[in-house]
Amino acid sequence: MNFDQTGTPRIGTVIRCKKPATCISYHEEGTHLYVASEEDSSLRVVDCQRGTSDSPALRFEKDGIRLVEATHHKQCVLYSGKGHESQSSGQRHAIHYLSLHDNKILRHFRGHSADIADLSMSPVDDTFLSSGKDRTVRQWNLKQAGPLAEMNVPKAGNRMVLDSDGIPHTSYDSTGLVFGITAPLASVAGHLIHLYDARNFGNGAFAEFKVEQGAIQKVIQRKVMVEKTAAELSVAKWTSMKFNTSGKKIIVTTSMGVVLVIDGYNGTVTDAFVSEPTVANTTPLEPISGCFTVDDKAVLCGNADGTISCWNADTGALMQKLQGHVGGVGCIASNPKYAQIASACTNTAIWLW
Repeated sequence: MNFDQTGTPRIGTVIRCKKPATCISYHEEGTHLYVASEEDSSLRVVDCQRGTSDSPALRFEKDGIRLVEATHHKQCVLYSGKGHESQSSGQRHAIHYLSLHDNKILRHFRGHSADIADLSMSPVDDTFLSSGKDRTVRQWNLKQAGPLAEMNVPKAGNRMVLDSDGIPHTSYDSTGLVFGITAPLASVAGHLIHLYDARNFGNGAFAEFKVEQGAIQKVIQRKVMVEKTAAELSVAKWTSMKFNTSGKKIIVTTSMGVVLVIDGYNGTVTDAFVSEPTVANTTPLEPISGCFTVDDKAVLCGNADGTISCWNADTGALMQKLQGHVGGVGCIASNPKYAQIASACTNTAIWLW
């Protein structure tokens, strides 16, 4: 995807909504986009080829919805919400396998005792990963209700202590052969990243990285040029992790609008992109999202002022800024098959080349 003057994307369609999206997910064939909004407990399906969302949004008044994850079937998705106070803990924090065709729950996946932080579908089979605020990561199969495996957050060693309140995050890589788990260290000292062989994870991680706070601060400082601000941003909580298409890099979003790029082979922080706040000279406060384009050539970062920054993934140079949103861009994703990206604030935009 080129972001030069001759390759500027344009908004192909806008799906207008009343509440901001909290999660978007492309189907693997790139033909459909699923958009979840926590505030109005809704799920919309966007036809990415026609640029429409013809069917009314599905409502989840009882369970709520915050996260959505596409599966291999176009008419089935995984989702999680916050449930209702009248439900048991297992019901309230369940993951649901939903048929969009007839709006029926095909299966509930119960086991987490706190809110779900991540859902990641394997690209090669029917397994998926979930991480929760209960500090566990679980592997499931769509065909059975119980978890295949439960993994606690990575164990610290060599005098390293994990943050007792830290939330783990997890994701498969694009091949489905590897998945990663992150966990924060105590006293904002940094984070651990453990990589596992998805076929043989019982033997433990095959790679373990410590991403130190000082290393994060050093890279951020190259961008913001203010030591105090860099120090504040470097201790922001991580909110997600994803692999790029090649699996050579990991992208991490944070609670203060910083997107980190980490070498997938040695855990080195190679770049940082700082979201632009709505007011000049202030520190970003929102966990604005970011992603690699599917060809790994660019990193896209949403900004609180409604723009999208397009950075060169190799040089870190800003190539251009896309304008068109009415509010902060909280969700962004790259179409896995077509020259298209999707972004969302209150409205969802489909950008075309």
